[in-house]
Amino acid sequence: MFCRQQVAQLRDVVGDIRARGAELVVVGNGRVEQARQFAEEQALPFALYTDPTRESYERAGLRRGLASSFGVGVVRRGLAALREGYRQGAVQGDPLQQGGVLVVAPGGTVLYQYVSEEAGDHPPIDAILRALT
Repeated sequence: MFCRQQVAQLRDVVGDIRARGAELVVVGNGRVEQARQFAEEQALPFALYTDPTRESYERAGLRRGLASSFGVGVVRRGLAALREGYRQGAVQGDPLQQGGVLVVAPGGTVLYQYVSEEAGDHPPIDAILRALT
């Protein structure tokens, strides 16, 4: 599932994404009930889907493993999130699965792809918005 810090960042730019004629869709890998609860708790202004099989993650070439889940960079980003007031909740879904970002045009052409190296590794929002212009 997406973390609260990511949700806050996406919430801030969903209007910019829609102004560019696009829509924001988030895919997690927890159970359907977990996704529903997370969406309600966070009052998400965009769609949240879940893929417990992680097939979409595999097809997108996203990383999964111990090294990408528990490295030094993960701890550094976790501490930075704590300083910003974000707290780690219970992990939902596969804790070894890393995420990424795809900007996909109608027809399926991938305009932008970012594969997270480790937990908490996210692309700059500006890069996502540039892919939509």
